Amino acid sequence: MKKLFVTLVFLAVSLISNAQFFVAGSISAYHVGGETSYKAPFHTVDKAPIQNGFTITPAVGYMIPGKSYGFGLGLGYGYASLKDNDYTLPNGDVIVENVKKGFSNTFDFGPFFRYAYAKFDKITLYVDAKIPMSISNDKTKIGDAVVIDGDKTFSIGARLIPGLTYRFNNHILFTTEIGLLSINCMHTRMTSPSGTVNKTNEFKLGANTRQTAAFGFVYLF
Repeated sequence: MKKLFVTLVFLAVSLISNAQFFVAGSISAYHVGGETSYKAPFHTVDKAPIQNGFTITPAVGYMIPGKSYGFGLGLGYGYASLKDNDYTLPNGDVIVENVKKGFSNTFDFGPFFRYAYAKFDKITLYVDAKIPMSISNDKTKIGDAVVIDGDKTFSIGARLIPGLTYRFNNHILFTTEIGLLSINCMHTRMTSPSGTVNKTNEFKLGANTRQTAAFGFVYLF
């Protein structure tokens, strides 16, 4: 038993001493501009919502020297906003503007396994297998004062996403994820302010608004 314990300790120390630790980070953002349309009999003008959002995802992990794989853990924060302006003419030529703003804060947690499958000089192609988990909370503001609590959402799933790194020097790599080629499976539990629970399961090929592309860096120790 003592020999087994010593062997395990030696193996763990060897892996740690030979591992190539890294810290990484990425950021992604999106913007969807509003549009204006006219509805018959031309007494209402609707301006489609303006949407903005960003996600910041730092990560830590290590790659085993001489191997093509590594492990890591990512943490993230995402913010999304929506502004909806509706213009109506209920009293002749008097325009009434109704403004509604929505806000969403999301906190992410996700371990991942990375496999580098091809190298071309300074460029390395890899794929990440992730187990993303997130918690988000929505709020809606109507006018200047009224704030309404929205849905609370918990999500967990599995994701495969390809990417590539460009080696700037021996310590710094630039990275990008190719969300358009990703495979996503997600289970979502949404709880309304009244306590109603809605569960959904989603399978998607490709990206959504928060995963179109992510650019970041890796620092190797």
